[in-house]
Amino acid sequence: MAELAAARNLLVLEDDPYGLIRFDGEPEPSLFSLDTAGVVAYSSSFSKTIAPGLRVGYFVLPEALESALEKAAGSTYISPVLLSQATVYEFVSRGNFEPNIERSSGLLQARRDAMLRALDQTFPSDASWSRPDGGYVLWLELPQGTSASSLLKAAEAEGVTFVKGTDFGGAENTARLAFSFASPDEIETGIEKLAGLLPAAAAA
Repeated sequence: MAELAAARNLLVLEDDPYGLIRFDGEPEPSLFSLDTAGVVAYSSSFSKTIAPGLRVGYFVLPEALESALEKAAGSTYISPVLLSQATVYEFVSRGNFEPNIERSSGLLQARRDAMLRALDQTFPSDASWSRPDGGYVLWLELPQGTSASSLLKAAEAEGVTFVKGTDFGGAENTARLAFSFASPDEIETGIEKLAGLLPAAAAA
């Protein structure tokens, strides 16, 4: 992709908030790291690597874009989130960033494994799902004919929620399941409830 963008002189925005959250396999190179023509702008966020409440992001830009983007950013707000930025600065400068990545990745891996284990044990063979090497979520394909909308309505009545795949351009039988917040035990319970609700969602 980086080579194609360079050949056609196209600007690519790489949004990579989850890239550092990896617990299986070798890290994948970013497009920005492969770019030799200055056509990739890289963006990320500390909300995934330090704490969700820290809505602080950043760009790594081709030099030609720096001043233009700085002016555009300055014209869209009165003041940046200085307190959050100062918190991130102190956290990183004290050497806490890398240990926190390691700790967070371990906690997320345990949650991912709990979700995969529960799916393997309770979902039918005609459902399928991704097995992510990192990040916060996995992609679920429900059996054909199953309505994720109907499943979500029934699940929320049982205290379980997810995001419909249609919200991300997926088919009606797809869903995006997050394993980032709930405990492993809660995840297993939630997946078991979803599995029990599948027949009704298929009939809806």
